[in-house]
Amino acid sequence: MTDTRTHPLVRAYLSSVDQRAGTLPKARREELLADLSEHIEASLADADHSDDAAVSRVLDQLGDPRAIADAALAEEPSLPARPQPESRTRTRVTLALVVLAFPLTLVPVIGILGLAAAVAGLWRIWKSPQWTRPEKVRATALMLAPLITVPALGLIFTLASNGLGSAELITALLLSWCAPAAAAIALSRTASRLRETTAGSRG
Repeated sequence: MTDTRTHPLVRAYLSSVDQRAGTLPKARREELLADLSEHIEASLADADHSDDAAVSRVLDQLGDPRAIADAALAEEPSLPARPQPESRTRTRVTLALVVLAFPLTLVPVIGILGLAAAVAGLWRIWKSPQWTRPEKVRATALMLAPLITVPALGLIFTLASNGLGSAELITALLLSWCAPAAAAIALSRTASRLRETTAGSRG
């Protein structure tokens, strides 16, 4: 007997459910897909599996993949909230604070603005619904990394050259700034992927 799961329409349908239910525990997700496959198989028992129209009718009767995934997720109250995209403008403001916080702390007189930017950036990251907790933890670690890397690199350059000149200091600062920049890049990519996924699921 032909396995209906090999049909392109069925494969795409199950893949869509699997993707949207990605935060479900693996065992529960596999159980959901197995139940759907069994239902599709039973519904097509007396039909020609190569008949796209028949397969489409069965899938339409089964329901929208997003609705099925959402229903399954709703039955798992222990799951963390699903990430929700924010506007591009709000995301850009957050990322700007992440990138500019460290350089601003180095500017004489207005250095306090850098500390304010860092606090604001971290607050916006942790309040945002579009990043998961692990992503927020990594971004926080990268934003705060200069507190360790600047003194460490300064010590390394001092020991290596018997002193810390302006060139070595600038190099240490630039290298330390790479960590917050990496945090901004990672957060930006995640936000973009989330917006694309959400837009695709609505289309």
